[in-house]
Amino acid sequence: MLSDQSLWGQDNAPAVLDGYGPIPASVAQRLVRDAVVDERALATLRRLYRHPKSGSLVAMESRSRFFPRGLAGFIGIRDRTCRTPYCDAPIRHRDHATPRNRGGPTSATNGLGECERCNYAKEAPDWRVVADDENGTHTAEFVTPTGARYRSTAPPLPGDHWSPRLKSKSESGSRWPTYTPPKR
Repeated sequence: MLSDQSLWGQDNAPAVLDGYGPIPASVAQRLVRDAVVDERALATLRRLYRHPKSGSLVAMESRSRFFPRGLAGFIGIRDRTCRTPYCDAPIRHRDHATPRNRGGPTSATNGLGECERCNYAKEAPDWRVVADDENGTHTAEFVTPTGARYRSTAPPLPGDHWSPRLKSKSESGSRWPTYTPPKR
């Protein structure tokens, strides 16, 4: 993932290589150039669009039970690591925040990239996850069986000069999310 300014050499903001992490803009430019001229390349160049106010990726909708390949890829690019607030493991599952059998749509807003362990944990009794799009920023609130609430936001895009109102878990200065104790 690379901003258009970085692709055309107008900015040197790093790119994010899915499954790897940040890479210098010059390396990303070379990868794109090499893929374009090599007929055997399996790489695909796709345009992704940002929300005009927050700079977050724009959502896609689907009616299917499983996340279609394009939507699953979108969620992986948007989330980059497990969205459970206290976990930064690689994404292994793309799943519904609100399960499909409880009326959750198969959409970018209701989709989360999670590691295998966290995805199975959220399916345990009395766990709830609610995902939303707040002013163009994808958020997810995890509620534990004890009522504790943890919030996660999608990380900012590379080269992102926006100043969203919500901070992602990677920007908060701490790896740990804000804890909200249960109401008594």
